[in-house]
Amino acid sequence: MKYNIIIALFLFFGIINIQAQSLEELINEAIENNLELKIIEQEYLSALERSPQISRLPDPEIGMGVFPLPVETRLGAQYLRLSASQMIPWKSTINGKKDLENAKAKALYEKINVRILELSYEIKKAYYELYEIKESQIIIQRNMEILESLEKLALIKVEIGKSSAADVLGVKMEIEELNQKIKILKNKEKEPTISINQLLNRDLNIPIIIKDKLSIAVLSTKKDTIISNISSNHPMLKMFELQQNISKEAIKLNQLNKKPTFGVGMDYMMLTKRNDANPSGNGRDIVQVKAMMTIPIYKQKYRAKENEENIKINALELKKEELKSRFQAMIEKAYAQHETALLEKELYEKQIGIIESSINILESEYSSKGKNFDELLRLEKVLINYDLKILKAIVNSHFAKNNVDRFFL
Repeated sequence: MKYNIIIALFLFFGIINIQAQSLEELINEAIENNLELKIIEQEYLSALERSPQISRLPDPEIGMGVFPLPVETRLGAQYLRLSASQMIPWKSTINGKKDLENAKAKALYEKINVRILELSYEIKKAYYELYEIKESQIIIQRNMEILESLEKLALIKVEIGKSSAADVLGVKMEIEELNQKIKILKNKEKEPTISINQLLNRDLNIPIIIKDKLSIAVLSTKKDTIISNISSNHPMLKMFELQQNISKEAIKLNQLNKKPTFGVGMDYMMLTKRNDANPSGNGRDIVQVKAMMTIPIYKQKYRAKENEENIKINALELKKEELKSRFQAMIEKAYAQHETALLEKELYEKQIGIIESSINILESEYSSKGKNFDELLRLEKVLINYDLKILKAIVNSHFAKNNVDRFFL
């Protein structure tokens, strides 16, 4: 029995050790295991296989014809025809097709980087939400202990006749309310926990143990530097540029498709010997060497294709400008959110200092005279709210930093 308990404890602490992951470890695991990211990676690898498929000459054509009613010639009757031909596209057309497929693959690769940024952002957001929920429980539990001390003090005052039993009931009500809040917060842990586990592609009910202790987040990079770097570094903008390159390569290939396509071939016809005469070369088979050329004379479809790709390029340019504007607005909002969090934390800390001084005075008065218990209880409740508000401000500062970090790999 003793050994079973030891083994159980060993396994329990081992599981905790495995699950206690830092934020960075969770992000790395998500990048390694996330299903959506794996899908995009497979699409990219699949796109890389397109280039070898089209970077070769078209397959040669081989044919055979049989004459049910043989065609008579001077040297005999034709009864079988064999043919072979090879089409040869205009110079550089094959390379143009290859360049087009490579451009498509490059755009998909940037899609991988876009998803990595989104994945990191989603993990951090859920992690900070979970952190706030867990820390709120700790704050409430700590304040419950203070209220329980007040309850004991109120009981003593009631016993010696210096206070009313209503004071004890008031404290009990507050403690019960805080107990219920802890239960609610415990239930709220499920949502961010499920979100993180889903992104990591693992069992949704695995508990997330927070290793980090957060203080106010610091934005070390200047806002103007971030905005200027986005234009050249953000993978979404790079992806739009690569999609423009796809259209440019399509235009080049379209120009080559307007050129003639050449072909060479050979026909071989088998003859039977004539029985009614014996001319020179009687029954000799026929060999025909031929050259072919396709001439694209209907130019309208090529003009339409070029117009289509130019419109795509213009649309992508507008998308880039719209995205830059949207990103700039998001960064401005993130910096404003961060500054608000700093100001709120500063305000709440000052308020807590004042409230704690007031509580000390009221505790002394209640201990000596049994007065102002309702006010003491009210201030304890306000103190809890300010502790929670400071936690909220700290978490909001990390939300703001996360909104900035989402633009960089």
